[in-house]
Order: sequence, then structure tokens, then C-alpha cells
Amino acid sequence: MEPRVNYILVGIFVIVLTMAAIVVALWLASDIRLTRYHSYRTYFHDSVAGLNPNAPVKYRGVNVGRVEKMRIDPEDPTRIEVMMDIAADTPIRSDTYALLKLQGLTGIAYIELEGEGKGEPLPSPMPDGSVPTIASRSSAYNRLEEALGRAALTVEEVGRRMSRLLNRQNIDSFQHSLQNLEQVTTLLDHDKERFDSILANAQTFSSDLALAGRSLPELMKKVDRLVVDYDRLSREISAAAVTVTKLGERIEETAQKTGQDLQATIQHLDTALGRLAAEISQTAREVRALASRLNDHPNALIYGSPQPELGPGE
Repeated sequence: MEPRVNYILVGIFVIVLTMAAIVVALWLASDIRLTRYHSYRTYFHDSVAGLNPNAPVKYRGVNVGRVEKMRIDPEDPTRIEVMMDIAADTPIRSDTYALLKLQGLTGIAYIELEGEGKGEPLPSPMPDGSVPTIASRSSAYNRLEEALGRAALTVEEVGRRMSRLLNRQNIDSFQHSLQNLEQVTTLLDHDKERFDSILANAQTFSSDLALAGRSLPELMKKVDRLVVDYDRLSREISAAAVTVTKLGERIEETAQKTGQDLQATIQHLDTALGRLAAEISQTAREVRALASRLNDHPNALIYGSPQPELGPGE
């Protein structure tokens, strides 16, 4: 009975080991992953030479996924679309961006994810069901390559310009300029005393200019005081002008009022004179009538007016 039990245990062990080997083989062959992954895409405008499917995707150096596939963007042939499977717990945010980097000197490329981590979380899939897009930036290697290319072009352009500059005609002109400079130096050496005198005069002028500069602050103070006095005088003149204006208005108002009163007085006097003239005229008529009666009857002044003569039958 004991040998049979050992065979059964050995058979069970072999079966379990075989199943484990099959599971491991299937996992290695079909890339079965126990971690949950989300799909993301990014676009590169630079060359992706050295980047292959299943290349690692790292977040600040930590392996968080792999490249699923790559293709030329059908909507824009100048960029490469790269699909990535990234672990679900990776902190992908709106400010996360992708860089293409090289592993050492092997030339094998991988994708590095970086960012400040201050943006909003970037869900996968998006609310509309689409695959979210991670922004990309040019890698340091590509920037260095472009800079070296521009530097080579610059060096080549400088070389061409130097070749044009150092032709025979320019070299002869430069030699002629050196000869002229030598002649000028010789002339200056002969007139050394004269130039010393010019320098001495320049030094004296500088001293006078410095003295004038020291007296300039006092002059500026006087100018400031003059400006202050001018401002005060201007304000006083303005106040006097306002006073004169008000006085003129008052005089005009008084003249208008006096004219109105004088006109009323003249009208009243005219009315009184009219009445007086009428009375004088009436008195004159009565005086003339009295004079006429006195002329006819001088005794009327003593005896009164004569009785009228009686008519017939009275």
C-alpha cells in the first residue's frame, strides 16, 4: 500500500509542475499581465528610430508600461502616433508629457513620462470613450542633434565668409591700411609736443568743467526758488483777476439796477410835469379871462362884477 501512495504523490506533483510550466510558458508567450493597464497615445514630430513595440514606458525612471504599437498618423504624416499601455495607478495628469530617450549607448529607445503633477488627472478612457492623448516634447538627444546640425551649418557659413574675406584684394587693402597707420603713428611721434599741449588744455578744460559742475547744484536751487516765486506770483495774479472779475460783475449789476431806478424816476417826473403843465395852462386861461373882465370893467375889482342888463319884460 505504501508504494502506491508514493506514486500518487509523485503523479500529483508532476501534474502540478506541468500545469505551472504551461502557465509560465503561456504568460511568457502571450504577455499575460496581472496588472491593470490603461491605453494612452502620444504623437512625436521627431524621428522615433530605436523605438520598437514592447519598448518600456517609464515615469521618472520607474517602469510603468510598454509601447503597444506605432504608426504614421494618417491625418498628419509629419508625426508618429504611438499607442501605450500604462499601469492604472500611474499618476497621469494633464501636464504630463512624453520624451523619447536612449538606453545608454545601445541605441534602444524608450518613452519617459515627466510632469509637474499639478494638472488635473487624465482619465482613460475619456468620458466620450476616446483614448486620451499625452503631450510630447522634443528629446534632449534630438535637440542636441538639431543644435549640432545648425552649428555645422554656421561653421560652414563662417568658413565661406572667411574665404571671401581673406581673398588677395582684401589682404592687399589690409596691408595698405597698416602702412597708412604706420605713417600716422610717425606723424604723431613728430608732433608729440603739440599733442601734449592739446592734452594739457583738455585737462584744464576738464577742471573748469568740474568746477562748473560743483556750482551747478547752487544754481539749480536758485532756479527752484525762482520757480516757486513765479508760482506764488501767478496764484496772486489769478486771485486778483478773480476779484476784478467779481467787482466788474457787481458794477454791472449796480449800473443795471441804477438805470432801472433812474428810468422809473424819470417816468414819475414826466407824469408830474405833465399834470403841472396842465394846471399852469388852466391857471393861465383863468388869468386871461380875469384880465379880460378887468379890462372891460375896471371897477369890478372894487365893486364886483356888474349885474347883467335886464331884458324886455323883466
